[in-house]
Amino acid sequence: MFIHAPLSELYGRKYVIACSNLVFAIFNIGCAWANSVNTFLACRFLGGILGCASLVVGGGAISDMFRREDMGAASSAFALGPLMGPVFGPVIGGFMAERVGWRWTFRLLLILGCFMSAIFFFIVDETNAPAILRKKTYKKRKELGRPELISALDEFNRRSPGQIFWHGISRPITLLCTSPAVLFLGLYMAIAFAYLYIFLTTITDVFTSIYHFSTGIAGLSYLGLGTGLMSALLTVGSTNDKLVRYLTERNNGVRMPEFRLRPLLLSCILIPVAMIWYGWAVQRRAHWFAVVASMFPLGFGMVSSMLPIQTYLIEVYGQYGLAASATAAGNCLRMTAGAFFPLVAPTLFQHLDYGWGTTLLGLLALLMCAGMALTFIFFGHKLRERFPPRV
Repeated sequence: MFIHAPLSELYGRKYVIACSNLVFAIFNIGCAWANSVNTFLACRFLGGILGCASLVVGGGAISDMFRREDMGAASSAFALGPLMGPVFGPVIGGFMAERVGWRWTFRLLLILGCFMSAIFFFIVDETNAPAILRKKTYKKRKELGRPELISALDEFNRRSPGQIFWHGISRPITLLCTSPAVLFLGLYMAIAFAYLYIFLTTITDVFTSIYHFSTGIAGLSYLGLGTGLMSALLTVGSTNDKLVRYLTERNNGVRMPEFRLRPLLLSCILIPVAMIWYGWAVQRRAHWFAVVASMFPLGFGMVSSMLPIQTYLIEVYGQYGLAASATAAGNCLRMTAGAFFPLVAPTLFQHLDYGWGTTLLGLLALLMCAGMALTFIFFGHKLRERFPPRV
């Protein structure tokens, strides 16, 4: 994410996404035909590093194409992929692994990756304004035979291509280290994603070992999460722009990006409630529907946190041409938490069982998320003015 986002700001969105999808597909060849754990893990690792452009470059594309008044609806449409993928993936993968073997899950990813790369190469247009201007400048040089022509963006830029590259590639880490908004809102998303992936990595084992479901049927339990995600996308996505307009009118017509963060007050309650509900339902061996139902508030809380934060970062940093870098910095924290935090969960549940383990996690989430949400809702504009982008 620290590579693809700044590359898209320097050289354009289209080919960064297309090449990333193609590389992701190629490494799935290694996963599908791997004959050892080492080969499999290496291909997964490299595919993850080089194939994640779509997750972060999309925020920059939204900033390119939409006015800030319409970014809430656009961001909710974009969020369908990152949020619904972990829901439908286990459902499809569970039945495929059960019927035709686990290797076909990676062959399917290979097919989809190549298909999306082809779409981006041949159908999708470039959206990044500097990249479009440079392309037009290059075209004019050839048409007029005037190699000295330069774009308006390059008129006062006397840095070498190497300097431009290293300056651009450092943007996400610079924002993460110098902007409290990027750091702490990224931590907020990290907590939410850590808890989401605790659900995702434990729910199959719960339903197969405790409720004795088959692997395929256990995958259907993710639909409870999907229902919460879809309900929140329809609710939060359709009302976020309207909420900003309403709060702007109440604020005497003065618009502040922090108005987008009001749904965080809902998410900082729903996510801890979902964790505690899930843990005690499993520990008390409640009916399986109670466990599935506990995922609905988690899905709703996930969208109520991710969507406002991502739209806020796009709106605040998009005016500097840094929307992709800002979302990359925040997404790096949440993806890191999603990868490593579930490794702690088995040991935690082994010592405290599901009930008290999830209660501890829920209380920690309530304290940290509520504190960050209230801080940015009421004092975020002061932090934003005090710490402008330094890139």
